[in-house]
Amino acid sequence: MITLASDVDRLPPYPLELTAGQRERVERLLAGTVVSLHDHPVRLPDPLTALTWAEHSSAGTDCLGEAGLNASGLDVVLASSLVEPDQQRLLRWAARMRADARAVESGPEVLLALEDLGSIGTDLDGIPALYAAGFRSAGLTYNAGNPLGGGLGQAVDSGLTVLGREAVSVMNELGLLVDLAHVGDRTSIEAAAASRTPVVISHAGARACWPSARMKPDDVLRAVAATGGVIGVEAAPGSTRVVGRADHDLDAVMAHVEYIAGLVGVDHVGLGPDTFFGDHTGLYAASGWAPQPVPGHEAVPLPDHVAGMENPAEAPGNAAGWLVRHGWTDADIAKILGSNAQRVLSIALR
Repeated sequence: MITLASDVDRLPPYPLELTAGQRERVERLLAGTVVSLHDHPVRLPDPLTALTWAEHSSAGTDCLGEAGLNASGLDVVLASSLVEPDQQRLLRWAARMRADARAVESGPEVLLALEDLGSIGTDLDGIPALYAAGFRSAGLTYNAGNPLGGGLGQAVDSGLTVLGREAVSVMNELGLLVDLAHVGDRTSIEAAAASRTPVVISHAGARACWPSARMKPDDVLRAVAATGGVIGVEAAPGSTRVVGRADHDLDAVMAHVEYIAGLVGVDHVGLGPDTFFGDHTGLYAASGWAPQPVPGHEAVPLPDHVAGMENPAEAPGNAAGWLVRHGWTDADIAKILGSNAQRVLSIALR
């Protein structure tokens, strides 16, 4: 039987160095609406090796970090599956997650999310099936693209296809949030224009801060904001770095928050940490996947973890503490922590 990572106290607490008054503010803010637009709030194998990951992933199920979620301060978490091309495996995963979510008694509402719609192929009837299984957010494409449109990993993004436009319409009609996190730039702009409800980038950052295709250029960020949508800033190891900053840590992540708020306004910024309970960097090695090197920055190593934003339980409180310590108002912090995301969910999910 595989041992799973602890969802509490796996690493020492991040030293925010807040005053008593600042800690009181953080506690008050966390008592408001707190939403993660994208996380994987499940416990990874520990130790995490190619062997333990293969055995764990072959089962096609996950175990929610119930204790961690109960202590997180989150009110809503969009709990995402990993990329899965098999529709039936996704439906089984959803059934297990719904069962586990019922045990998170004092924690957040768990809404199921998809990295992409690759599992439906060209059959749009697959979208209502996913909705019926409990999914409430879905990326249109993953990095390599699919019949709906281009992915951010493609050299040429030919844009939203006719089928993709129909898929957006179906999602709007059902109440399934349109997510552009892994979608190509052109397809993202066209999908935002096609959607009748706000869209999100559930987990990414600003390409102006870090020149990776995984980050979003200003025109895409503006297109999402123009729908009334929200950009959830992520913290997966190697993602929201900053040019000239050696460490990928809480400070780097929040630099993306600051940039996006300055570009499109604080009403369009949220959090989508994209974290696990367990060794995220180790998962890259165990699964045989790793972030693509950024041209000109190939020698920058992956961190063991993103200090201060390592897991779904610590991310909201540390983000709140950082914003308090850096002079943000309670009203703006509340928007970033969750009220912006809650507004979009209330419109898109109806």
